[in-house]
Amino acid sequence: MISLVTADEALAAAIACAPHLEPGSLWLDGNSCAPETKIKAAAVIEAVGGSYVDMAVMAPVYPRRHEVPILLAGKMAEPARNLLLELGMRPEIAGTRVGDASTIKMLRSVMIKGLEALTGECFLAARRAGVEDAVLASLKASDPGIDWSARASYNLERMLLHGERRAAEMEEVCKTLKALGLPDWMSRSTIEWQRKLADLDVEAGANSLTVRADRILECL
Repeated sequence: MISLVTADEALAAAIACAPHLEPGSLWLDGNSCAPETKIKAAAVIEAVGGSYVDMAVMAPVYPRRHEVPILLAGKMAEPARNLLLELGMRPEIAGTRVGDASTIKMLRSVMIKGLEALTGECFLAARRAGVEDAVLASLKASDPGIDWSARASYNLERMLLHGERRAAEMEEVCKTLKALGLPDWMSRSTIEWQRKLADLDVEAGANSLTVRADRILECL
């Protein structure tokens, strides 16, 4: 069984489903959770004789769908990998401990979701100030390999469509950072931006940075 719920419901899903699992059943936890959350879920599944696997989906599912890169970790990672390979999926083993895959996922999200939040803060302010073209030109001069307008437009769409789920994931990221003895300053602020844009309930509209920025600014 593959568990794919929001990060804040991952442990609850394991608790709810555990009594109905057959002994030896594979439980692939693909939720974007802190390692500590997955360790707790593993204890629940293994207490009823299930086989828990820490699974991390490492890229947007669309357009690759079942071929999206996946990381697996835990004692049962190898059997799970063999099963997923038979289904045409692309799993790789990250480690033998529950939490090895999720740690990689969480720390990747510091950057990916953080860049989305920075996009909002930067380009919404630039648009309101009327200097977005100059800001884009400056960024392009610094990093010509990035299409900043297209990337910013995409990032705003991600936040508008999936900001609530991303905010829940970033809560788990903060737990991961704290467990490592590090501050979560940037990730804590990322939660605020992700949730704020999701709460606006604004349609992303045309694939245009200007259009999306204006739609958001009208509601802020």
